[in-house]
Amino acid sequence: MTDFLTTWGSTPLAILKWVLLGLLLTSSRIWNNSRLATGMFLGLLLVGLGFLFKVEHWTGGDAFIIGGPLVVMLTYGLWFRAKSQPELLDYLKLAWVLAAMSTVETTSLFRPLIKPLAGIAEALFWAVALLYVYQRWIHRPVPESE
Repeated sequence: MTDFLTTWGSTPLAILKWVLLGLLLTSSRIWNNSRLATGMFLGLLLVGLGFLFKVEHWTGGDAFIIGGPLVVMLTYGLWFRAKSQPELLDYLKLAWVLAAMSTVETTSLFRPLIKPLAGIAEALFWAVALLYVYQRWIHRPVPESE
């Protein structure tokens, strides 16, 4: 747990991570599709409930923690599959979602994999965030004139 607080605590770098994560989430078009948004919300809700159950030592927390990430991965996979021409950023986001949700699942399944998967998810997050910022604000394509 201290690794989580160290990584996602209140340091300036962590605040930057939260801002970038918010930008990534709010700019995604997945929220425009009500079915996919419902699936994503349901999966994230199950993850939150699972951790609440684990903290309170109630039974069933592991099932929520295993099921929630599966729902998120399935929903995002369907969203990715529906894209007509995925770009590099789309592939990176897919890899990041899969790595992050796999990290969440390992909290219940196989704890020794948490650190390696979290490291992969962290590296993918920064790749996604930096490419997103570059494409969105630094290197804007010049519209072709007619």
